[in-house]
Amino acid sequence: MKSSTTGRSSVDGDAKPHARAGGLAWLAGPLSTGLGLAAHLAAGGPAPSLMILGALAALFGMAAAILGRFPLPGWVVLLLCGVAQQLLHLGFAVFAGGSGSGLSGHGHGGVSQEPSQAGEMAAPAGYSLHLMLYVHMAAALATNAVISYWPRPAGWAGRVRSGRSKIAAR
Repeated sequence: MKSSTTGRSSVDGDAKPHARAGGLAWLAGPLSTGLGLAAHLAAGGPAPSLMILGALAALFGMAAAILGRFPLPGWVVLLLCGVAQQLLHLGFAVFAGGSGSGLSGHGHGGVSQEPSQAGEMAAPAGYSLHLMLYVHMAAALATNAVISYWPRPAGWAGRVRSGRSKIAAR
């Protein structure tokens, strides 16, 4: 429903999904990559080179720009954020080693892991698999929150700035 004074539609009562903020949708890719890297490093995982990070950010940015043109429900955006974090985790694991071993020593049932004496698979030295899962999940939730709710604070901040300039002009 459009307001007669401002011409803007109210988004508070709308149940329909909206397209993400047009030309800024590509920022979701670098944001997701940055939060994924922070999560990966916080859990003790290795970081890939800056060139790999730039390439992953660019690829995720292109995907976000393409998907940002379509109105998606919130649950789909959250699902895509989770899938992006899973892909980032695997990408960081593959490209961080430099030894060319790829996923074989990654800790998800790779070939190079031997069962320990107790019969459990040992996690690679340096990080806990559960902590890695939790921090990547937190990165997905944070990315979803920024993507879903950024237009509202940005619009509110724009109204505050325009109100200040009107007051200063008096």
